[in-house]
Amino acid sequence: MIYWQIMEELMAKEDKKEKDFENHIREIIKNKIICSKNDFMLLDSKDITDIIICRNINIPKIFFIEVKHYSDKKGRIGFGYGDGSGFQPEILRKRPKYFEDSFIWIFQKENDDKYYVLNNDDCLNYISGGSIGEVGGKQNNFQLKLFDDIKPMNENDFLKWLENWLLK
Repeated sequence: MIYWQIMEELMAKEDKKEKDFENHIREIIKNKIICSKNDFMLLDSKDITDIIICRNINIPKIFFIEVKHYSDKKGRIGFGYGDGSGFQPEILRKRPKYFEDSFIWIFQKENDDKYYVLNNDDCLNYISGGSIGEVGGKQNNFQLKLFDDIKPMNENDFLKWLENWLLK
């Protein structure tokens, strides 16, 4: 097996871990938050971000959640596409006001059951290289020091925080 095939297999396994974390977040939102709130919907499709939640009350709102999982094998936390393009880099680069309070990032690292939540402003402090690459350029990554700097939450604290965020 050549090097690239081995790397593709490793990346596929690591992508599965991030997908598993995303599915876990979806399930706890569905079963522990949305199940008791008729005015909220969790969308199944995810073209923009990993998780989209719609609030259908007097002041409707859409919430966007991007889920990132770090593992030692992968060695990085990438976002967007490998050439600097994608929805997430564009949101962080252009800073539309709508996403200031409706878009969060949830991070987890391998062998850690804690949740690390950042908004877009916080994320900008952890961009590898200090800036987001232009389209056609480099893969964008987050610095791993975010796990040292951001206060982690256990699942119960995370659920309380998330419910408050959805209701504000």
